[in-house]
Amino acid sequence: MTKMSSEEKIGHHEALSLLVIILSAKVFLSFPRNMALLGDAAGWIIVFLAGIYSLVGYFFLSALLKKYPGKNIIQIAHQVSGGICGKLIGAALFLFFLMTTSLYLRQFAESFILAILPRTPISVITILFLILLVYTALLGVETLSRVAWLLGPYLLIALIIIFLFSLPQMTFDHLVPVLGPGPVPLIKYSLTHLSLFSEIILFGIIAPLIRSREKINRIGLYILGVAVVINTGVTILTTAVFNYVETQKMVFPVFQLTRLVAYGEFVQRVEAVFVFLWFFWAGIQLSGLFYGAVTSFAQTFRIKNYRPLTLPIAVLTFTISLIPASMTETVELGDYTTSPSLISNYYSIAAFGIPFLLWLIAFAKKHLGGVTND
Repeated sequence: MTKMSSEEKIGHHEALSLLVIILSAKVFLSFPRNMALLGDAAGWIIVFLAGIYSLVGYFFLSALLKKYPGKNIIQIAHQVSGGICGKLIGAALFLFFLMTTSLYLRQFAESFILAILPRTPISVITILFLILLVYTALLGVETLSRVAWLLGPYLLIALIIIFLFSLPQMTFDHLVPVLGPGPVPLIKYSLTHLSLFSEIILFGIIAPLIRSREKINRIGLYILGVAVVINTGVTILTTAVFNYVETQKMVFPVFQLTRLVAYGEFVQRVEAVFVFLWFFWAGIQLSGLFYGAVTSFAQTFRIKNYRPLTLPIAVLTFTISLIPASMTETVELGDYTTSPSLISNYYSIAAFGIPFLLWLIAFAKKHLGGVTND
């Protein structure tokens, strides 16, 4: 067991705030655009159905955490499947966190350049974010979760303000045809887009650190439930305001929504204020995913102290984030995480397939082989 498991403890409210922010931060990027590209006016249905399926998939992660209390998903993998398979599963999860952190890091950096820093090199913004990620990882998830709990209400208020000021601009005619491309494509896309909520696997990493262990299973359900509501609501809002054709042309639709925020002749052009709120939202999300990358690597190879790993993994994250040559390529790469592709399927397998596989192995050992791993 690594050092972080014995030293750090977080409350259930802090864990809830942290994971909700991580699962919903994507709405500030190209997420609404991608949903409009997939489902036209019914993109929100894809989000909602994918969320329902994710709740079903979460059952297997929850069952494992309940069966092996005090252990995270990688420790469970080592115990259930053995050393070699456990290392392979841990490496797969490390790669998942590394890729998601790198992709989101680049997209958020591009969003800041578009919004307020058009002349700043992308590498400068990326390095500034990485300094924050390294510092947060050194402080630990306990500090990060407390920051999420402290800032969570203000971030939610900012999102509500965007909703309220956008309501007069909404036209529900933009949400028709209600079923978009048809019920069969919607069901198909939602099944192939479990990756929309794949970050829930981080809960499998931090669950043993939660003080109220009897609340762990309910916390995961609350996290997914709130994230589904936020992601679905934002998708509906952008489509109802801009219509799906215009939303498909926007790189960051929610940023365009903030430009609609105005009150009389005095309160206008306040999108710069929201950019700073997004900075905190992005900082918490990226820090949580980066923490997942560092600790999953440490857990996989039985490294007792994960903190010396932060700098080399940060360098690796920086390198991967700069692979796309332009913002257009970055957004297109982001589309792969929300389309039926190898990357999207990998994210889905990492988040829901691995817990399902471990649950099957544990079930087989108990009921077929007469062996338990308790």
